[in-house]
Amino acid sequence: MKFCFWMDPYQSLNLQTETSLLMMGSLLDKGHQVDWLEIEGLGLHQDQVVFQVRPLVSTSPFELGAEVSVAAAEYQCMVIRKDPPFDLNYFHATLLLQHLPQSVVQINPASALAEFNEKLVALNWPEYTPDTWTGMCAQGLLEFTQLHQKVVVKPLGDCSGRGIELIDLEIEGTLEQLLGLFEDDQGGKRFLTAQKFLPLVSAGDKRIFLLAGKPVGMVNRVPAEGSFLGNIHQGAICEPTELSPREADIVADLGPKLFAKGLFLVGLDMIGEQVTEINLTSPSAVRQINEVQGGNIMEEIVPQLIEYVAQKTTQHNL
Repeated sequence: MKFCFWMDPYQSLNLQTETSLLMMGSLLDKGHQVDWLEIEGLGLHQDQVVFQVRPLVSTSPFELGAEVSVAAAEYQCMVIRKDPPFDLNYFHATLLLQHLPQSVVQINPASALAEFNEKLVALNWPEYTPDTWTGMCAQGLLEFTQLHQKVVVKPLGDCSGRGIELIDLEIEGTLEQLLGLFEDDQGGKRFLTAQKFLPLVSAGDKRIFLLAGKPVGMVNRVPAEGSFLGNIHQGAICEPTELSPREADIVADLGPKLFAKGLFLVGLDMIGEQVTEINLTSPSAVRQINEVQGGNIMEEIVPQLIEYVAQKTTQHNL
């Protein structure tokens, strides 16, 4: 089969956490074609999506072939693995990709990425989340912070712990101090989401990797000394972990619901048995999961991916 991966430039990838290359390498080993697409190569001619891609020759060493123009309809599967920031260009790209023919299976579907924000989608099930506020009003954030005294503030469109701030009213929290958090890189205002601080983050932030709605692996990410961020990119230490009965119940409930929305690959993040984020754009940590579990969950992910694409293709052709 022919797979197209929408990626960030190779030079920008964090190879210590990179999951997409593992997936692509496994597909190549199984004899499938893998092409590399970046956002500049995505185009729409009338209602026909056209890609400027480079064939992937090897992941180690990394090597791409010469750029070619390919009609998107030639692919069996489009795998979206571009990291946030989920900015206006990212959003517009998801709109273009919604013109892909139904014969092209999307992992995860562009329409779902446009509809569900990683910081907000869990609020469809608020019984599983910490108390959360979202907006661009400093007074609203101040009132929420006064309610909980200590909150974690996140920009809606980024990932990997970038831009996350801990607000503690015992140290800070005046209206003027909070106001600066809403300023984006262009000097305009942006939406922020704030969550009640969960002290149990000191014991770790669990990443549960879901495949077709079921967990295939997990890792506990313990913040580095002096930090509250359970992000690998921010120096968190990875440890093996298991699900508590409560966590297992939450995963069993949410997994099928997310898969029903077309979300084949999901990274579910939990602190203290509460869901803090649901990663949809390019969930990672497979390398760390393999390391702490002592196996290779890609041996489960890729065969199921191939089977899923084959089934969807067969259904389309009937």
